[in-house]
Amino acid sequence: MKKEGLFISIIKLRRFNKYESETLVFINIFFSGMVSFGLFGQQEGMFSQYMYNPAAINPAYTGSADYSMYYFQYRDQWTGGLGSPKTFYFNYQRPGLGRMSIGAHLLQESVGLLQQLSAGVDLSYKIRISYKGTLSLGLRPMLDYLDVDFSKLNIYNPQDPWFNINIDRRTMPNLGAGLFYYNDRSYIGFSSTGLMKSKHFADDNPINYLATYKSHYYLMAGTVIEVNEDLLLRPSFLISYVEGVPLHADISMMARMAGLLEVGLSYRLSANLSALVSFRIKPNILFGYSYDTQLGDISDYTGASNELFIRYDFLSLKKSVVRPRFF
Repeated sequence: MKKEGLFISIIKLRRFNKYESETLVFINIFFSGMVSFGLFGQQEGMFSQYMYNPAAINPAYTGSADYSMYYFQYRDQWTGGLGSPKTFYFNYQRPGLGRMSIGAHLLQESVGLLQQLSAGVDLSYKIRISYKGTLSLGLRPMLDYLDVDFSKLNIYNPQDPWFNINIDRRTMPNLGAGLFYYNDRSYIGFSSTGLMKSKHFADDNPINYLATYKSHYYLMAGTVIEVNEDLLLRPSFLISYVEGVPLHADISMMARMAGLLEVGLSYRLSANLSALVSFRIKPNILFGYSYDTQLGDISDYTGASNELFIRYDFLSLKKSVVRPRFF
């Protein structure tokens, strides 16, 4: 059987009649999109390679690398599945404005009928709290846009109130904030996004409550263990929480060899295993790829996920490419 996504496959196996099937297909795509999109909030925590640019979920990371960078990332979740989530992320950051740093954030997501765009500005302020340790405070004012295209559905009963609704495609303001402490060997960060619970559907919409933003909370940390001059181990974890969604936790271990090649594994408590690899194409260009697979019974209905990123670092000739950090 061709894999078309978990929910659609289950519906077909249960052999609902045409009206029930199409209604439930939409509902399940809709709900799967809600989970994948984080209840129409950010897609944070779904990136397996979160350790290479924590700014995706924490604006306080901005400027911590002490040089400017461009970061591009793409994720194709459940590759080949009908309506499977696809995410594109872009980040630019520039330090050096005194204690202030500034960056730009752009996230575009699609899943089934849903299209979402989020754009914002990252602002951070550094406070040196010890000889080697720095605490960064971050804010992300942003705008979110959501679109649900019902024209993609072949609706059996056009009068069904679930489909006969008005969607306000307004651009809504939102806000993220975070703390990020780091030194040469370790980091820990706490952040929250979607702090403004905006609604994208009209108040008289019967499913209005489904489209309300909910705040996301993230705790992440990592460190470096030096085995020898040519081998560094980099354990890290990411925990994410949003009301009404099961707790997500990623536990990762990367091995960096000769300062150029990095390989590792990441396990998500929702029974997801990822293989990760990154390497430097040039001294200032880092490329990474991850292959994710589901474990357990759900793997019969979902395909693998593919994710890649490329990062361009504006390094000066005096800076070393090899840094004993995840970030």
